Amino acid sequence: MSDNHEEDSNVPAYVPGKHVSVDQLKQQDAGDEALKRYKESLLGTGVHAPKDDPRKLVIKEMKIQIEGRPDIIYPLDRPELIIEMKSKPFILKESCHYKITLTFNIQHDIVSGLKQINSVYRKGIKVSTEKHMLGSFAPQALAHSVTTPRHGWEEAPSGILARGSYTAKVVFTDDDNQEHLSVEYAFSIKSDWKSDD
Repeated sequence: MSDNHEEDSNVPAYVPGKHVSVDQLKQQDAGDEALKRYKESLLGTGVHAPKDDPRKLVIKEMKIQIEGRPDIIYPLDRPELIIEMKSKPFILKESCHYKITLTFNIQHDIVSGLKQINSVYRKGIKVSTEKHMLGSFAPQALAHSVTTPRHGWEEAPSGILARGSYTAKVVFTDDDNQEHLSVEYAFSIKSDWKSDD
C-alpha cells in the first residue's frame, strides 16, 4: 500500500495522441495487403461485443495472489457482484507479499492509456493512492490480463499501527479521462492469518 505514485509532478508531461477508432485504423492504408494483415493481427477481424452493451471495458475478475496462499478471486462481470465485493473483505497478514491480477475484455473500440487508480482509506481517511498504467488495448475475443506489480511483489504494511480494517476504491480511466468503472472493496491487515486483531 505504498504512496510512490501519488505525485506525478516529477514525471515529464505526457500528452496522449488523438483518439482513433478501430474502424478508422482499419480504413487507413486499405490498399496495402501486408499492412492490412498486420492490423488484423493486432486489432482482430471483427468487433467482439454484444450490441446492447455500450461499455468499452468489462472487468471479468480481480484476483488477489498472496505468496504461499490460495488465490482470492472476485468475479466482477455483473453489477451486483461489484457491489457485493465491498461486503466480503479479504485478509492480508502484515508483511505478506501479494499482487493483483485483473482480467478484462475490451469492447467496441480501442482503450488507450488505461489506468488503475487505487485509493485506500482507514476510518474514512485516505492513507494511500497508487496509480498504475495498464496499457492500451484493442477489442479481441480473448480476455486481457494485467498483473500489478508487473515484477516482484507488493509487501503489506506491518506493525501495530498498520493492523486494522481498510476500505479501498479503484477507478479505471483512460487517456480520454473517461471513467470506465469504479469498484470499492475492503480488507484487513492482521498479525497472522486467523487473528482477530
